Amino acid sequence: PDPHVAVVDVAPLGGYEDHLLAQIEARVARRERTLVTCITKASAEALSDFLSGHGVSSIALHSGVKPLERLRLLAQLRSGELDVLVGCNLLREGLDLPEVSLVCVLNADKQGLLRSTTSLIQTIGRAARHVNGVALLYSESGRSSEAMEQAIAETNRRRAKQLAHNERNLIVPRAAGTALGADGAAEPRAPDGGGASILEMLARGGGAAGDRGPPGGDLDGEERALYDELRAWRGQVARAGRRRRPFMILTEAVMRGIAVARPSSMDELLDV
Repeated sequence: PDPHVAVVDVAPLGGYEDHLLAQIEARVARRERTLVTCITKASAEALSDFLSGHGVSSIALHSGVKPLERLRLLAQLRSGELDVLVGCNLLREGLDLPEVSLVCVLNADKQGLLRSTTSLIQTIGRAARHVNGVALLYSESGRSSEAMEQAIAETNRRRAKQLAHNERNLIVPRAAGTALGADGAAEPRAPDGGGASILEMLARGGGAAGDRGPPGGDLDGEERALYDELRAWRGQVARAGRRRRPFMILTEAVMRGIAVARPSSMDELLDV
């Protein structure tokens, strides 16, 4: 389900650093991952250095990182080589990061594009694939902005709907991207595609045309978050002028189909 959202007032804490570090260390102890989003590239790099200095494996992810290097860093986060990714805009990241259980938004009360209602909803959704997902919105002013209130309300609406559905259908959520071993313990799933993310599979090619429809349709929760990632990636590839013509491969219908099916191998992706 969508993650639990909490607002953290920074003023009484004398700064966010100690609180953030404690939250991250708790996740590291459980072998879970964290995403932290800042306002500027400089603050992201400074925070990453701070975390690294306290024994947390962290790196700053920003526009200067090349696409292939970005994929490598995301793979390192999944494998546990990295505990934290810090960036200014992590909306396009986290497409296939079920290990991420904590998303922290610094300066969440600031006004601007990266702290708009839509951006906050998308950022919060980065923790939706983990059964214990939590999003912390750090407020410097001690108040919640209108965008924060709207994002929290929408996330809570989705979460309530999802939990009610699970209860009604006797569904017990478990970690995405994992399978149960013979002893009942969760172990990583090893699909035919070798564990490649959906974006990696798309980068290798494949896809089919589909009928047009309204952007995202009625997708919610994890499906909406995945759809948003695909749409952002499609636009990025198109702007780069690549030959694959992503708008022909990834139609609205295909993106919605991928968001619902969550293919884990190239064959499954081609089926969509």
